[in-house]
Amino acid sequence: MKLSALLRVLLGIGGFGGLPVALGAETGAPPAAEVPTLRIGHVGHDHHLALYVAALESESRKAAWRIHLETLKPREVYALVAGDRVLARLHLIPTEGGSGMPAALSRGEFDLGLGSTIAVAKLADSGQPLKIIAPLQTDGDELVVRKGSPITTWQALVTAARGDGRPLKIGYKEPMAVAKMILERALKAESIPYGYGRSGEERVVLVNFGSEKSPLPLLESGALDGFVMNQPGPALAVHKGLAQVVAELRDLPPAGRWAYHPCCCVAATEKAIEAHGDRIQWVLKLLMLATRLIHEDPALAIDCAVRWTKNPEAVEARSVPTVTYLMEPTDRWIAGMRTWHEMAGEVGFFKGKYATLSPEAFARDLCALDRCRAALREIAGDRRDQHP
Repeated sequence: MKLSALLRVLLGIGGFGGLPVALGAETGAPPAAEVPTLRIGHVGHDHHLALYVAALESESRKAAWRIHLETLKPREVYALVAGDRVLARLHLIPTEGGSGMPAALSRGEFDLGLGSTIAVAKLADSGQPLKIIAPLQTDGDELVVRKGSPITTWQALVTAARGDGRPLKIGYKEPMAVAKMILERALKAESIPYGYGRSGEERVVLVNFGSEKSPLPLLESGALDGFVMNQPGPALAVHKGLAQVVAELRDLPPAGRWAYHPCCCVAATEKAIEAHGDRIQWVLKLLMLATRLIHEDPALAIDCAVRWTKNPEAVEARSVPTVTYLMEPTDRWIAGMRTWHEMAGEVGFFKGKYATLSPEAFARDLCALDRCRAALREIAGDRRDQHP
């Protein structure tokens, strides 16, 4: 019997009800009752590409990776397999928006979640037992303006804002979105008055389009001159011929401050970490290997993004290269977390335990990175075994 058919028996997934579960002994796999289910929330856009690469490509690399996903129900149910051992059943569950994932995680709907670092921090600040267990990606935010605008660079926007014309209207999707916070501080660095159109003195008026499903109709109608947003929103606007890119937000002033700014992470409940720590470590290892494949084969990464998100290839070809896929808690990533805590503190974002913590203490409390670092050590050990 092929492993894929056997997995369905062991995991109790349709079509093989008359076959004995004892077959698991032939491969060393545990019987179905001993195979736990891990529910993983994700948003479905290309910031979570590592998960989709793992689902679509890991089986073809199982000999080298020593860990892979066996498809049981495409896009939904997978077996996490190491060698011939079935470690867990993974249910991949889409959720509404990166900020929706942590809320669902706190309600017990997921065990692991891929989504907004900021939203995880907010709930953890209020006392929810959530932890960031690994980074997932950084950057991937752009400033765009209407197609045909004379504003083609950041300096051109600064010049236009300082001119005698009407204020520029720039949209954002959430009050605490990293993209908005970076834009505000870049405008401040340029001494450009900004706000929400209440004082009459603003040269850049910030407009919350969060109630809209997309900023594109507002851009097309002229209600917005441009917007800041995470990918693939900007790439989609360019693809539709509605926008042109002004800048990557990581490049805005002050120079170097916004590189590796936090965006999506891998988070888990403390209960899941305690109950399934070893299996979570295997999941992280698989996502790390998928992330390395993204860097090694950009064309394959774009193809996987297209296959999973169903976006046009031209959109993902623009979007994916602007995202920094990162699952290693580097010093730069930690520094980005501290910088974001400082920004959040300036506007009174935290009301709970993080309100009085230093940026260093905040990062230590929010992040539980032991399993992440252990997975990295395993990967390094595997490579030494394969290349003595």
